[in-house]
Amino acid sequence: MNTLNRTNLSVALYCAIGAASFCALSTSVHATELDPPSKTVRFHDLDITNPEGAKALYGRIRAAARDVCGDSAGGDPIQWLAVKGCIEKAIDNAVRKVNAPELTALRFGSKPVRLASK
Repeated sequence: MNTLNRTNLSVALYCAIGAASFCALSTSVHATELDPPSKTVRFHDLDITNPEGAKALYGRIRAAARDVCGDSAGGDPIQWLAVKGCIEKAIDNAVRKVNAPELTALRFGSKPVRLASK
């Protein structure tokens, strides 16, 4: 009977340690998701209201996204898809943050159309 109690105690102890380890692991993963890597792209030297300036900024944003996401997936298609998705999301976020019509048109298509009101 004493052996059974020790066995139950050991199982409970291992479960508690495992649960604590899992919680610690999920907390550290969650913390890194909240603080993703970033890179500042400066464009004070560009006139982004014209197509040439917007294209230059778009190129800088793409290069920064490749730097941040790590453009080396090797031959692994799963890693390549993850890197590509990271790059695309980083570019989308940067373009939205700048919020310039010429840059937005480069990334998402045509310039926003204003509808006439009555």
